[in-house]
Amino acid sequence: MNDIIINWKLITRGMPRGKHAANDGTQTIEEIKKLLEYPDRRIKPIVLMMISSGIRIGAFDYLKLKHITPLKDKDGKIVVGKMIVYAGEPDQYTSFISPEAYKFWSEWLDFRASYGEKLRGFMGYARHVEDY
Repeated sequence: MNDIIINWKLITRGMPRGKHAANDGTQTIEEIKKLLEYPDRRIKPIVLMMISSGIRIGAFDYLKLKHITPLKDKDGKIVVGKMIVYAGEPDQYTSFISPEAYKFWSEWLDFRASYGEKLRGFMGYARHVEDY
């Protein structure tokens, strides 16, 4: 039925090559500082979480409050934030965020709660740590 022979080498030779890698890379210190200076208070926690954990922006679609928990030392000081990325998906993995990233994320949630938003599973930053 399909007796036509196609010379794929000849056809693909004339086609443009596709890119095998994205044209993105690690941000410079200056780029990060510029992002952190942005006045919107939502930007700082997002940028710090992405930089310290290595997650992509799409991971925030799967992130819930219960997926980020503080890990403390024996004195009760937050050492790191534990983060479950892509929870419930086959690609699920655990990552960690810096204490600074956890602090700003938690302060953002405290701000939202102060305006009456009900955040299930969030205890408030003040309950996690006495002083940062």
